[in-house]
Amino acid sequence: MLEIFTACCGLIQSILILFKRKENWIFYLLNIVTLTVFSFTAKLYGDVVENLVYVIFGLLGLFTWYSINISKKIFGDENKIRYCNFKERIFYCVMFLGISVGMYMFLKSTDDPSPFLDAITTGMGFTATLMMAFKRVDSWIVWFVDDILMAYVYFTLPDKAIYLMALNIIWVVLALGTFWAWHKEAKGNGDTNERKKV
Repeated sequence: MLEIFTACCGLIQSILILFKRKENWIFYLLNIVTLTVFSFTAKLYGDVVENLVYVIFGLLGLFTWYSINISKKIFGDENKIRYCNFKERIFYCVMFLGISVGMYMFLKSTDDPSPFLDAITTGMGFTATLMMAFKRVDSWIVWFVDDILMAYVYFTLPDKAIYLMALNIIWVVLALGTFWAWHKEAKGNGDTNERKKV
């Protein structure tokens, strides 16, 4: 039952974010809280740690998407959809590598059934969520890869979390759709030459 509720919240959230609706963060937080409980029972300890941090990122996304004042304090302007600039890409790559290596060193000493993939998806998940909170189009490339890997992780669990595996497969498709929608919005915001920006 918990797995089904988590999957439903995740599906609703991903559809809402496809249409750039700020309400997506409410379902995001519901999804994360229930997924944390599920991950703990499945002994995916990397996901448990990841999900606890996701709550913080979810609150950041909620505040920056709902409040123009908070957005202006962080960005100096309204939080608009755009691509990462070069410095941001370097930061996010270092963030991904640092989290992945750190999580792998920790997970090797636990009974996590898939420590390497759990560490990689934790690094990707942290990075993509922060990018998504800051409305970076690049986040959907990371989510695309992360969702494929997570579908595989859920499939290889001893009890096979079929609903969560199916949700991640749906997320792969939605990541492509959301990337395209955000790409068009970034172009509309004047972010047409994203790779040369510094």
